[in-house]
Amino acid sequence: MTNPNKIKGDTFERSIVEYLRERGFDADRTRAGWADDRGDIHGIARNSIPFTFECKNHARDNLPGWISELHTEVANNRGFLGAVIHKRRGTTIAPDQYATLPLRMLVQLLKEAGFK
Repeated sequence: MTNPNKIKGDTFERSIVEYLRERGFDADRTRAGWADDRGDIHGIARNSIPFTFECKNHARDNLPGWISELHTEVANNRGFLGAVIHKRRGTTIAPDQYATLPLRMLVQLLKEAGFK
């Protein structure tokens, strides 16, 4: 019998991947079983440097723990940018979910996008 929390998490990840694909990104779910966790979604990169996504669909938020996990996964993924995509209560619509990242990563994204 499949774990209900795994089903919930898998469904959430699939909805985020679908949203990213609809917007032209070559995103896919990361395969399970890696010795070094590299996040939940892969396929988005710039100059061969990956952006790491960690997806969370939990009843309670744990941003400090999730950001710590994100830092580990970004390093495992040999990148330097990533975000935690976490479930917003009351909606299953992918673009309405939350994305949280450390300020240093946001600043790097803004600089690379040409903001001043």
